[in-house]
Amino acid sequence: MFFRLVCVITVLFLSGCSSLQKTLDVHKPTASVTGVSIGSLSTDSVTLLLDVDVKNPNVFPLKTAGFDLGLLVNGNNIAKVNQPDSSLSLPAKGSNSVRLPVTLTFDQLLKSVSGLKGQKQLDYAVEGDVAINLPVLGDLKMPVEFAGQLPIPQKPEVAFKGVNMDSIGLSGAKFSVDLEVTNPNDFDVNLSDISYQLASKGTSLGGGEIGKLDLGKGKTQSLSIPLTVGFSDLGMSSYRLLTGSDPVSVDISVAANVDTDIAGWKPSPLKFETQQMLKR
Repeated sequence: MFFRLVCVITVLFLSGCSSLQKTLDVHKPTASVTGVSIGSLSTDSVTLLLDVDVKNPNVFPLKTAGFDLGLLVNGNNIAKVNQPDSSLSLPAKGSNSVRLPVTLTFDQLLKSVSGLKGQKQLDYAVEGDVAINLPVLGDLKMPVEFAGQLPIPQKPEVAFKGVNMDSIGLSGAKFSVDLEVTNPNDFDVNLSDISYQLASKGTSLGGGEIGKLDLGKGKTQSLSIPLTVGFSDLGMSSYRLLTGSDPVSVDISVAANVDTDIAGWKPSPLKFETQQMLKR
C-alpha cells in the first residue's frame, strides 16, 4: 500500500504542474485593476487609489501573497505599490477587493518625465503582478494592467487691467478696479466668497465681497470691482492724499475660495495682490 502511494506521488510530480493542477482540480484565479480614483489632489501632489479585484473560482478559499504594482507615465516608472506580505482573503467561489494608495508630486513628475511642462493632463498606466498562494503549487503571479488620464490642476490666473477713480466729491470717492480671471484647466472652476481690499500707504480705503464667479474650462472673464469710500470714515491725511495732485500708490488684494467637480481635490484659496498707481 505504501509503495503504491509513493508511485502515485512520483507520477504526479513527474507529470508537471499542469497535470498536478488538473488532478487537484485547482483553477487559476484572476486579478484586475478595476479603476483608479483620486484620493486627494492639489497643485503640488496627487494620491491615487488603485482598486484591485481578485476572483477565486475554486471550491476552497485562497489568499493573496502580495501586490507589486508600478505607476507609469510616458513609459517611465514613477511610483511603486509593493506590498509583498499583503494577505487578502478570497472566499471559495467568490472575490475580494483592495484599495491601494500611491502618492506622487508634480515636481517629481516634471523632473522624471520630459514633455509634461505646460500640459493640462497626463496619460498614465498601472502595471504589475498580484501573487496568489495556491495549495501545493505555491505562489502564482497574475499580471494586471490599467490605463487612464489624470488632470494636472492649475490655479486660476488673475491679471490686473486697471484701477480708476470714477468720481470724487466732498462726501467721498468712487473707485473701480478691473481684473481678468482665467481658468487654465480643462475642467470648470468656480470662485466663491470673493473678497477685495484697497489700501494706500497703510490706510485702508475699504473693501467688499462678490458672491461667486463661474469659469468654464479655458475661459477668461472680466471682473469689475466697484468701491465707494466715504471721507467721513477716513482721516484728513487720506482726504488730502486722494484729492492732491501727486500720483497715489494703491495696494489691491483679492481672495476667493476655489471649487471644482473633481473628487478628492480641495484647492487652496486663491490670493492675488498687486500695487498700482491710481488714475484720476
